[in-house]
Amino acid sequence: MAYPEQQRKKKQKKKNNFLRDAKKLGKKGHFGKGKRLSEEEYNYYIRVYEQLKHAEGEDREILVRNFFRELQREGQEKSLAGNQIISRVLDHALPMADVCQVVEFTRVFKEDIRSTCVDPFASHVMQTLLALALKYSQENATQMRFEENEETNEVTEKSIPVTKEVKEEFISFIEKISKFVYNNLEDFIWDTYASHIICSIIMVCSAVDVQNIIKSKQKSQSNHGLFREEGEELKVPAVLSSVLPDIAERFTRLPDISGIVTYNCSSVVAQTLLLALYDTNKELCHAVVSHILDHGFSGISPSQCDQEEEEGVIGNLPLLFQSNSATRLLEVLIKCSSSTQQKLVFDQYLRGHIKALVQSKHCNFAVQRILTCWKDKENFEDVFNEASKTVEVAASTGHTGTIVSLAQACRQLSSNQWQCMEAVMEFLDCNQPDRHAQFVPLLLRMMKFDEFQKKKVEDALPSTTLHGSLILQEFLQFNKPSKVVKSLLEMTTSSLQELACDMRGSHVISAYFASKFVGAKNHEKMVHKFKGTFTALACCKSGSRSLDDMWKGASIKMKTLICSELVEDELKLKENTFGKFIFSNFMVSLFRKKDKSDWQELLNRQEKKRKMFDDLLKEVDSDVPKKKKKKNEKSSVDTKAISEDDIFLDVEGDVEKEEFLSE
Repeated sequence: MAYPEQQRKKKQKKKNNFLRDAKKLGKKGHFGKGKRLSEEEYNYYIRVYEQLKHAEGEDREILVRNFFRELQREGQEKSLAGNQIISRVLDHALPMADVCQVVEFTRVFKEDIRSTCVDPFASHVMQTLLALALKYSQENATQMRFEENEETNEVTEKSIPVTKEVKEEFISFIEKISKFVYNNLEDFIWDTYASHIICSIIMVCSAVDVQNIIKSKQKSQSNHGLFREEGEELKVPAVLSSVLPDIAERFTRLPDISGIVTYNCSSVVAQTLLLALYDTNKELCHAVVSHILDHGFSGISPSQCDQEEEEGVIGNLPLLFQSNSATRLLEVLIKCSSSTQQKLVFDQYLRGHIKALVQSKHCNFAVQRILTCWKDKENFEDVFNEASKTVEVAASTGHTGTIVSLAQACRQLSSNQWQCMEAVMEFLDCNQPDRHAQFVPLLLRMMKFDEFQKKKVEDALPSTTLHGSLILQEFLQFNKPSKVVKSLLEMTTSSLQELACDMRGSHVISAYFASKFVGAKNHEKMVHKFKGTFTALACCKSGSRSLDDMWKGASIKMKTLICSELVEDELKLKENTFGKFIFSNFMVSLFRKKDKSDWQELLNRQEKKRKMFDDLLKEVDSDVPKKKKKKNEKSSVDTKAISEDDIFLDVEGDVEKEEFLSE
């Protein structure tokens, strides 16, 4: 099973190989795709691309300035952007370029918009320009530039405000491209490259970045998300406020909606539109959802399906699930639906099919989405009853993300928590009273009791699984996690130490001490269980995190117990990368004194500061006006649950767009 982190590393490795492949192909006489370049030009732009990755500060600024001057000198900015290599360079260089140079590019790209939008490489540059135009049209937009002091010859970085005239020109550029996209929506939505221009316009005119949420099956030369500083809130210029509603309204009047939802490019546009509307205009979002349900999914024909049959699975499912593009759109649609619409989706497409969907390599994510995004507690019973019967199937097929989502849904809605835990215990074959103590060890490894005992005798127990850890963390947030707590407290000290020092298991210990449903007495019992291992925990990367979380929820008595052990290994802690932070944060040097009053006083002072800070945060939260709930939305979706897309594993072929170098 490929976990998200492994997928990201693999993807990054492929991107890093682009430059090496480009050089190899250049030596063979292949000078990139798109507009033809001479060997001299090709090698020059390869050098620029390579230097951009390593240059910093003023050197990078000078390099970018010279690159744009070279392009403008030739007067072929737009045509050169149609070359694969130069498109790559522009994607990297434009965000670093002077605002005036970016403006010059927008002027050039205003001409012959259609040819740019459908070009495999120039379209990437158009997306970058649109995102930069929004960034530089903000009220307090500035740009950091390096300037040299003539008297001291010192180079300093200064923040230079973007002028009103330049802002207006950027807004004019977005407005012109958005009108052209609106007028050509029916054609562009089917085009591999122009469809991504539509997505960029939707993001820019809503200030909602959905680039990292959308799943598709092509690969991209770059991530064309919005440009924003950390903590910055982008605002859409008033003149562009009608663009998103207009595109949404036009979308509902497009012909062949069933074709749109099953075709990859157009499905991505629909996903982007729904997510942008969900954050900005829920009423219109729900209208688009209704339109897709009424005219899109219901009209899918067998000829529009592209998914290969999975033995014993796909043939029995609605046609919707035989199209990868439609299935991915369904996942987004579920998140953006009202509670009434979610029930309609369940009744029409998922009821009676949950077991088959869980077995499917691609469709099990729709089950995960319906569970984690379910809004109405009153209507959850039917969904739970069907999903809880698939725990065994999910484990046998390796699609245990659905079990995580089931536990997550029960935690969010505070519903069916006891039944959820029982279903998992039944799968693990530890629901008999004499086996309850093995609940946590079994769940962490997602192994049945008999198999676990066999592996234990052979001394071949596997390590903690990601999904086992996630399920356990959810269970610890249940209203009555007593079975999990008892099982954890019955584990041996060495097993608990192994768990706390494990990259995935350490989060279970953190969840134990963070849970408001685990009492102070059980916290103390757990701290006592770790007695004799505190130094080992402090000197381990994951263990030190577990120890830190233990410390935060511990009483003075327990903190004294921890420090009494740590003070004996002062030298070892100071020499260790992680131990030195524990030594400092726990004030072990102060604890070493016979009189512990100073240490206790400092701890009390820190605790008061922490409580004051927590109270302040609560006051700030209470001052934020709450949005009025609509009648059909009785419970809100947990924002944490929505953002945890890393639980949706094994998504093969993320869709964006990319043209790879080839001979």
